[in-house]
Amino acid sequence: MEVHGIDMTQGAYRVSFSKGDRRIRGLVPETLLAEWLRQSGRPDHGDAYQMIAVHRTEIQAALTVMATGEGRVRAPYDRLTLVEE
Repeated sequence: MEVHGIDMTQGAYRVSFSKGDRRIRGLVPETLLAEWLRQSGRPDHGDAYQMIAVHRTEIQAALTVMATGEGRVRAPYDRLTLVEE
């Protein structure tokens, strides 16, 4: 999974990964990262990247379900956003 920085207008970190011959892109909200870090306010950039790495498998699985429409995404990963192109 690659992290492409923060989208300030969305308040989320942009991520992408390859699944087969498809590139899946999504947004991980800062509010979710702050909850994982058990802090209020905006997470530190380094901490955000670390939490995305820790939850990488679950983030990829949730975005894959969103992209394919096969299955249901469970909380808290239902707060991710699939970015369609």
